[in-house]
Amino acid sequence: MTMKTETRLLIADDWEDYALLDSGHLQKLERFGSQTVIRPDPQAFWEPARPVQSWKADARFVTKAQDEDGAGQWEALSPRAAESWPMRWNGLTFTARRTAFRHMGVFQEHSAHWRFAQEQIRAARRPLKVLNLFGYTGMMSLACAAAGAEVVHLDASPKSNGYGKDNQSLSGLDDRTIRWIADDAMKFVAREIRRGSKYDGIVLDPPKFGRGPKNET
Repeated sequence: MTMKTETRLLIADDWEDYALLDSGHLQKLERFGSQTVIRPDPQAFWEPARPVQSWKADARFVTKAQDEDGAGQWEALSPRAAESWPMRWNGLTFTARRTAFRHMGVFQEHSAHWRFAQEQIRAARRPLKVLNLFGYTGMMSLACAAAGAEVVHLDASPKSNGYGKDNQSLSGLDDRTIRWIADDAMKFVAREIRRGSKYDGIVLDPPKFGRGPKNET
């Protein structure tokens, strides 16, 4: 039996609070809400539209590592540089923050997936249950809950789950069902299989490297 597959190109072009302002010379200039930042990007090997020396930003991430996830530190470039600040996407409100691994508390390119998930949930016209594995700070979980799904959110980091709960409140979704669980994804899924739990949708976004809830690698 031959299965038909469909390939769809999803473009994250639905932001007002994010913009890629320029990129090149292994760096990118981005606007996250009220803050403009410069972050390394090993894939931006082309010439920027404007000289990098002319870029204006509130903060810059500095690291010697070439790895995309290499640790480093943030350098404030303006008096208005903030550690955290609010951002919005499609009716959701969340906190962006500068982290030690150049991340911002949100992966803005994932908005195409959030939108796709919302479309599928609303089109079903019935209650759906979604399992979000490796859920980070919860944007996919919030998007699914806002569309009407019951969500089980799992991430090994209690801190990330805490940020997710805060984002749920900021988005006015405290009345929606989201279970925030700190656990190892493989162990949790094995238990769910033994329990006979069923889900209408499962989201998987594993990191290249991560630690479990007990700091295991």
